[in-house]
This record gives sequence, structure tokens and C-alpha cells, in this order.
Amino acid sequence: MKIGILAIQGDFELHRKALTSLSINSSFVRSSKDLDDIKALILPGGESTTMSLLMNKFDLFNSIRKFSDNFNLFGTCAGAILMSAGSGDQKVKNLGLINVFTKRNSWGAQIDSFSDIINLSKNEILSDKFYATFIRGPRFLKVSKDCKVIGRYKNEPVLIRNDKHLISSFHPEIGKDLSIHKYFINMINE
Repeated sequence: MKIGILAIQGDFELHRKALTSLSINSSFVRSSKDLDDIKALILPGGESTTMSLLMNKFDLFNSIRKFSDNFNLFGTCAGAILMSAGSGDQKVKNLGLINVFTKRNSWGAQIDSFSDIINLSKNEILSDKFYATFIRGPRFLKVSKDCKVIGRYKNEPVLIRNDKHLISSFHPEIGKDLSIHKYFINMINE
């Protein structure tokens, strides 16, 4: 199995390191052709308006949307904003892959970045706690009933999935705990 990582802007290199640590092959996605030989895609954190502009510039928007019909996507921070149904920002073109409304930079500006323990729905892969890093992360609002909240911070949803896709408002690629990536890999194999 090979997982692609959108590599047009943002924190894509740390996702590659996480996947390599889990013995998962990965490749960077910078064009529609790069989607041909992967079985899943990670949209990393970064700057959602810039990523949205570049996805359009490199003609990736429709290709990623079509790819998502058959394959799993995992969006972290800015990637989660792009995957959401809407963000209330005219500068961001949302893919509409998960029925959640996002509010950009809701955990504060860059200077307000922080790390803290979040609570997870414990299962065979996830423990009940995860040390998460929030960097200008979005808040998840209007979570549809077809979504499952599997992570909360101070009772707010921060890790959500639907049947095929996963989003986080934090950066699971930062730190040594790779359980969120393992969870995504398990989703691919479901």
C-alpha cells in the first residue's frame, strides 16, 4: 500500500516521516497524475487559503474530489478545513467530503499555539488519551449525524470521521505517538 501526501504547501514532510516510521510507503502528490498509484491521501496542515489557491492552480481540486469517491482521505488542520463542507471563508474552496462546518484559526493565532491532552474513543488502536499540538487549528462546528466524533478537547470535537474520511484540528504528525496515523491506516483496510 502507498499513501499519498499533498505536497504543494504545508507540513507534508512530517507526515512522510510518520508513515516511514510505520513502514508505509508514501509519495508526494503535486499533480493529478500523482494520484494514480496511491491508495489513500493525506492533506496536511498549512495555510488553507494558500492550499486552496494552489489546488486550483495545479488543477487538483476536481481530481482529489473524484479520488475521494473510492479512496480514504485524512485532513489535518488546514487539510481538515479543505475537506469540510464549508468554512465561511470565500478564499477557501471546500471539497465537501465530510459533513462538518469548520471555523479557521479558532484556537488562536500562531503565538497561541499549544499542546495538551485530548480524549479519544478508546479502541484496539487508540488509547483514551493523546498529546495533541494545535497550531492555528480550526474548530469543528455543525457536525452531522453521519460523522463520528472520536476525539475531544475540553468537550469540543477535534477528531472526526465518516465512513471513509478522517479530519483532525490538531497536528498528529508532531510527536512520537503515531496512533492517529495507525488509525487512518486501519480505516484504509476496513
